[in-house]
Amino acid sequence: MQVAQQIIGVNRRLGNNAVPNMQGTTRVVFDTATATTATDQTYTFFTGVSSRSYPSANITNNRFEVGESLAIQGFQLFTYSSTSVNVDSTLSAPTQPASALLNLFIGNQRVIKDLEFINIGIHGLGQSMATSQSGAGIYLETPIVIPPQIEFYATVRLGIPTALATTDRIVFTMFGTGTLLNTKESF
Repeated sequence: MQVAQQIIGVNRRLGNNAVPNMQGTTRVVFDTATATTATDQTYTFFTGVSSRSYPSANITNNRFEVGESLAIQGFQLFTYSSTSVNVDSTLSAPTQPASALLNLFIGNQRVIKDLEFINIGIHGLGQSMATSQSGAGIYLETPIVIPPQIEFYATVRLGIPTALATTDRIVFTMFGTGTLLNTKESF
């Protein structure tokens, strides 16, 4: 099944028949958490995102607006030190946690349970596969669709021992094919 067909199918099952007329796009959404030195290093992403602005997050709500949706084709997780960022220099190379467990919730239903990120760069569960030194990532075999107006959030539990300082930031990214509201026609 093609990604576009999956987005349309999920939205139709929810009674949203307008999605085939929306503008298709490639979409990336991300949120950032501040590291803690607690023993249990579980972080929740996308809840309370309205209190964070860019560059900490690129969305203002943990639900998409009318006409917007995302077929998640992959995830990426990386950390960086906030002390290494300044206006006149480039960001230092991101690092990846030793291991992490991902849980994804859409509409308060868990759609991914304890999916493990490991520090081998990006690895594929599906057809796409690439290598990267910029964080741990996963490509999905079957995209997971977040429809419009449905809340979503993710929890990530970092493997212990993960040596993070309170100046470190953890970034969680979801990417894939999406739709945007189109009041006229697709381009």
